[in-house]
Amino acid sequence: MKPGNFYGIGLGPGDPELLTMKAIHIIQRADCIFVPKSNTKEDSLALEIVQDYVRGKRVTEQVYPMTKDKSVLKSAWLKYAEEIRAEVINGNNVAYLTLGDPMTFSTYIYLLRQLNTLLPEHAIHTIPGITSYNAAACAANFPLLMGDERLAVIPVPKDITELRSIIEAFDTVVLMKVAKKLDEVIQLLEEMQLSENALFASYIGQRDAYLTCDIISLKGSGRGYMSVLIVKGIRH
Repeated sequence: MKPGNFYGIGLGPGDPELLTMKAIHIIQRADCIFVPKSNTKEDSLALEIVQDYVRGKRVTEQVYPMTKDKSVLKSAWLKYAEEIRAEVINGNNVAYLTLGDPMTFSTYIYLLRQLNTLLPEHAIHTIPGITSYNAAACAANFPLLMGDERLAVIPVPKDITELRSIIEAFDTVVLMKVAKKLDEVIQLLEEMQLSENALFASYIGQRDAYLTCDIISLKGSGRGYMSVLIVKGIRH
């Protein structure tokens, strides 16, 4: 039996209209769909995004443990990679759905590492998706880069003071994984007199989407979860 193909598909930030045509076509042609899911959530946002394209298809939710224990996580990734391999070897075309872009701070990358050891390279295909910060910048008409400007995309560090030198070195800094560090980041931007040079977005592309350039008003709001903060550096 001729093996099938594996497709890791980026769904973008949450808006079904931000799916690429290529993503839609592959999902429609897939024999089976795999969807990652946290063991702390009941519903899958990924499935909600593609609900119009997966009706009647065989869908498997792979539930991942919410832990930082690397051995537990590696075991889960290997288990689910082997499930996918079995489908591909049996001749099925498999679509694996992931939010955002598969190669940008995505847990998909850990699955991909396992699949690279289980499947031939020509059978693995990754389809890009729109990132949350691209979607946020466009939604707010907030230019990311012009000319020869430089961009940094980083997770908020544990030590907020490390941000100062990064913001000073780049024209635009995209801060991911803001979470509970939001108030500390705002405080640093105030100290650097850059609080008016930033765009905050949370749940971009989803029903509860929120955008603002009034960064100071976010103090104590607890809005850091599922958010991105884009900061223009000192030259702006």
